[in-house]
Amino acid sequence: MNKFLALIAIALATTSCMKLEVKPGRVIGDTVDAGKEAYQSIQRNRRGEEERGFSHKTSYDPAISNAANIAGCKQELMEVVSVSDLAVSQVISESSEVLVQDGDKTIHCSMQAVVRPKA
Repeated sequence: MNKFLALIAIALATTSCMKLEVKPGRVIGDTVDAGKEAYQSIQRNRRGEEERGFSHKTSYDPAISNAANIAGCKQELMEVVSVSDLAVSQVISESSEVLVQDGDKTIHCSMQAVVRPKA
């Protein structure tokens, strides 16, 4: 238990911002989750990695399916990231949606990823 508390104290001291929200009935689970997140943050920092969000918007092609439009948007998003000075080491989450505004459709895709500078 002392090692766990020491890990939490180190995480709080070394990270710029940390939010610990403990819900009634989940004290142990929430504390363990916060410890895991702090540990992962410290490990990423040591490896020169960080968590970043990326998003991309592209026009909708009515000649192809929604799935193909979304796949194309995600491919373009990865191309944008690949030409930058960053390399994606882990994709944490992805989302995409078809947006309709004034009768025009567009595809919006985004992802949360762990990135590091390219070697």
